[in-house]
Amino acid sequence: MTATGTLTPEERANPGPELLAATPKDEVTSPARGAATPRRDWFDQIWNVLGSIRFGVVLIALTATSVFLGTVIMQAPGDVQASPELFAAWILGPRGRYGEPWSSIFEALELYRVFQSLWFRGLLALLSLSIMVNVASRTPGIIAVVRRPPVKVPTRFFSRAPLRVTVSFPVPPDGIRPKLATDLGRKGYRTIAWDDGSALAIYADRNRYGKYGTFANHLGLIIILGAGVLGNVTGWREDAFMVPEGTTRAVGHDTGLVLRNEAFVEEYFPNGTASDFRSEVVVLKDGKEAARGTIRVNEPLDVGTVRFHQAFFGPAVAMRVRNAEGAIVYDDSTALGFKYDGDGVTRNGGNFVLGNRQFAVFVLVPSASLQAPDPVIPAGSVRLEIFAPRQPRPVAVETLAQGEKREIVGFTFEFVRETQFSGLQVVDNPVVNVIWIGAALMVMGSMAVFYLPLRRIWARIETSPDGGSVVTLASAHVNEVLFAHEFAALGEHLAKKGGGKVLASVQPSAMGDRIEAGS
Repeated sequence: MTATGTLTPEERANPGPELLAATPKDEVTSPARGAATPRRDWFDQIWNVLGSIRFGVVLIALTATSVFLGTVIMQAPGDVQASPELFAAWILGPRGRYGEPWSSIFEALELYRVFQSLWFRGLLALLSLSIMVNVASRTPGIIAVVRRPPVKVPTRFFSRAPLRVTVSFPVPPDGIRPKLATDLGRKGYRTIAWDDGSALAIYADRNRYGKYGTFANHLGLIIILGAGVLGNVTGWREDAFMVPEGTTRAVGHDTGLVLRNEAFVEEYFPNGTASDFRSEVVVLKDGKEAARGTIRVNEPLDVGTVRFHQAFFGPAVAMRVRNAEGAIVYDDSTALGFKYDGDGVTRNGGNFVLGNRQFAVFVLVPSASLQAPDPVIPAGSVRLEIFAPRQPRPVAVETLAQGEKREIVGFTFEFVRETQFSGLQVVDNPVVNVIWIGAALMVMGSMAVFYLPLRRIWARIETSPDGGSVVTLASAHVNEVLFAHEFAALGEHLAKKGGGKVLASVQPSAMGDRIEAGS
């Protein structure tokens, strides 16, 4: 029973004996009815809300929805979030993809940085608190089930329990009770002898410590949620770390790591879908090689606490830019990893910055998913949209074919060649081992709850007219069909071991009680 006086789901599912534990004076009592409920103060009200199952379900639903939104909506990389200028350039991609007003709504709700937002961290913290309150409220009842079981039940229970087996033995009660206790013990049951003045009785239970699996399960969940919040604070995550083939990119975040994409390989099935794509990379730390390997979707590369996952891939272009004096100011590849919608078509795009952020250059190519030619950009060409600082519209728009050079805004742009980029997810989570501990606790707790269910049996031993014994075994697990079969088999086993016979067996069925007479 909860602190508010309501029945727990376990108590509703197992009527009778769970609510009829004997008092220290060996008397069966019932809770007083009509007692006045004390006025709850604000702390009680908050406690009851936090421990409410409905409130917990709402929090879980909100968390799941948030994770879904953070998965399907473009997430700004960590370095972009840290720089207002980079974010201003990056946001042009989502604006082209989602349009207005959705793009502005997503930005206002911090949906471009869900997992780093304060509201998401607060949601995880509130869910953890709710779980802790729920467990704390249930703890006294669970401990009572394990340490102070309801040994004594009223006589009427043996005629009303949904599971009953009646067995006759040729041995008197004081001789059969030790035998039954021994046989039950061999089946893994703990036995406690008691009597109600007119008959001898036995209480038996099995797997009582499996109830503690609830604590392990919830503790594991709290650890995972807490580690998730702590990991967001102390760690970082890049969902779109794009490195064109043959180029090098700094990981940043004060790691001293630099990744060089030496080769990117993609393979396809005959129907055109990708069968495998992988990146051959070298990771340098402070200028020295720290790791080398192949990264696939399910084969990440670990360098200390930093993990590189293969996530996606796409087109890239190699560009070369010279200033008015002919000096090269940019000679690199640009990953076209963003989607832009315009002129009724979808295009792939990326950007780079010239000089001391003098110009932001957006590079666009037709999307490979187009069913018809792009009306503006010919195949094999790129479109350059050049923005000056704090200007909402481009100061120049030009289209270049591969190998073509053209002077634009005082610079000479050259489209060198087409290439590809490898899209990686980079994660640094210092508490990842703590998450594994939480996951292990959840698995062990769930196994204890589901594979070690609590079994309770009460036995009443009366003297038969011929001087022998009539034993009635009773249990209240009405919602466990599997235990009903096990219970009936246990009655047969005890009868066989004690030289008795089953007189009657009562089990629940879909059509009501089914009575099977013994031979």
